[in-house]
Amino acid sequence: MDIEEKVLNTLNEPIKGIGFKIIYVKKNIQGSKNLQIIAERIIDQKLDINDCVKISKFATVLLENEESINFDFGLEVSSPGLDRLLIKIEDYKNFKGSMVKMIFSKDFGQRQKISGLLVDVAKNNMIEIVSNDEKLTIPFDSVYECRIIPQM
Repeated sequence: MDIEEKVLNTLNEPIKGIGFKIIYVKKNIQGSKNLQIIAERIIDQKLDINDCVKISKFATVLLENEESINFDFGLEVSSPGLDRLLIKIEDYKNFKGSMVKMIFSKDFGQRQKISGLLVDVAKNNMIEIVSNDEKLTIPFDSVYECRIIPQM
C-alpha cells in the first residue's frame, strides 16, 4: 500500500466524522514533499479557508499518531476547484448535467478526448455524454481523466 492509500485509509472516516469528504490524496505535487488532500464539505460540496485549516490541523494530529505512516511531509488541503476532477463513478452520478472534458486512456473510436454534457451513468458503469448533438456511451474504465468545465 502506498503512502496516498495509507493516508486516505487513516483519514477518510475521521474526516467524515467532522463533516468533510476526501476527494483524493496526492503526494509529491510538482516535486514538493507535500501531501495534497482535496476535500469538500459533505453538506454542500464547498470548502473555504477555515475548512482547510480545520482539516489540516485534524489530519496532522491523526497522522502524527499513526504508526504505519512516516509523517515526514507537509500537508496541503484545498478544494476540488471549479474544474473539479471526477474520479469515482459516484462523482459522475453527482455531477450529471455538467459540461465535462474527458481524456481517454485508450482511443475511443478516433478520439483521444471529448467535451460534452454529462447526461447519465448507465448500468455496468457506462457514462452517457452528449457531444456535438451526438449521444455517446463511454466505458468508465476507458476514461483517463474527466474534469468539469466551469460555466461562468
